[in-house]
Amino acid sequence: MIRSSGFTKGAFYFHFESKEALALDTFRFKQQQLISRLLGESAGQPDAMAQLDAVLRRRAGLLQEDPSLNCVLCLGAELGATAGPDSEYAGYLADAIQLLSELVARGQSEEVFREDLSPRTIAETIFASIIGVDQLASTLSGGGDIGQRTEQLIALLHGGLESRNP
Repeated sequence: MIRSSGFTKGAFYFHFESKEALALDTFRFKQQQLISRLLGESAGQPDAMAQLDAVLRRRAGLLQEDPSLNCVLCLGAELGATAGPDSEYAGYLADAIQLLSELVARGQSEEVFREDLSPRTIAETIFASIIGVDQLASTLSGGGDIGQRTEQLIALLHGGLESRNP
C-alpha cells in the first residue's frame, strides 16, 4: 500500500502522529466512503423502511464485494476496544448513529415506524445490531453469511418498528 502511494515508508508515516492516528484516519475515510455509497444507492426508496432495508442489504453486499471495506470492521473492533466516550472514534460512531436516527424520525413522520420509540435509542440499537451481525458473520462463516444474517435483522426490525396504524 505504501509503495503504491509513491511515498517512502518514513514519508508516509511522517504524516501521522501515531499508529492510532493512521487507524482513525483510515477508519474515517472508509466509513465516509461506505456511508456515501449507501445513502446514494438507497435514495429514491418509497419510504424510510424501504430505505433502511436497502441500506442494510447494500451494506452486506458491499462488504462481500469490496474487501477494502472490511477495514472498517477490523479497525472499528480494534478502536472500539480502547476508545472512550469522548474519543474521536466515538464521535465517528455518533455520526453514523445520527444518520440512522434521522432515518427513524423520517419513518415516524411518514407513519411507517412506531411513534412511541425514541429515534436515537432505536438508531443505537440498529447500529449495535449491525456490529453484532458483522462479528457473527465474520467469526462463524468468514463473512459468507452476512447477507442471510442481514435479512434476519431486517425481519426483526420490521416486527419491532412497523407502525400498527392501518
